[in-house]
Amino acid sequence: MIVFVGGLIGAGKSTVAKALAAHFSLYYYDVDEIKKSVFKTDPDYDHNMQNGIPFGDEIRKTVYSKVVEDLKTLSTQHECIVVDETLHKRALRRILFDAAEEFFEGYFVIWVQADEDVIIQRLSNQARQNHILKDPMAMHNSMLAEFEGFEESVLVCRNNKSIEETLQEVQHFFAAMSRFSMLRADKP
Repeated sequence: MIVFVGGLIGAGKSTVAKALAAHFSLYYYDVDEIKKSVFKTDPDYDHNMQNGIPFGDEIRKTVYSKVVEDLKTLSTQHECIVVDETLHKRALRRILFDAAEEFFEGYFVIWVQADEDVIIQRLSNQARQNHILKDPMAMHNSMLAEFEGFEESVLVCRNNKSIEETLQEVQHFFAAMSRFSMLRADKP
């Protein structure tokens, strides 16, 4: 199983994904690490980074091809992992979801959201050490404009408070699902 933790820039998806992986002792996979190397090959790299322009679908497909290779390898080493990615476009995320179904026998999506004022505060006040983005607020706005809603069910996680409170919300959800599964197993 892959637990995809998605969200727009500034929502706190990486923080939630890392905390979730640590809490459940799962392998954490950060798609941004692949982007850092692949995006630099794009001739528009400097322009896009300086102006908050999302990279095109073709270069993202190159990133996802590498991610799919990694997922295939990771499936031989881990039963369940957490993958941190924006997931803002349907056709692109379908590449990752298909790989999850093929190599991990399924996936689950946690969509991390935060109020706009929280995102603005995070992106303007936070020193985003070693982050790929030069103007994160511009990129957030561009990706928000490109966002395509999910066709499948996702757990929407509000991340306006501390990471501890957000993680507790996710844990409550998993506990409730576990209790529901046990109730369903008792029915003939």
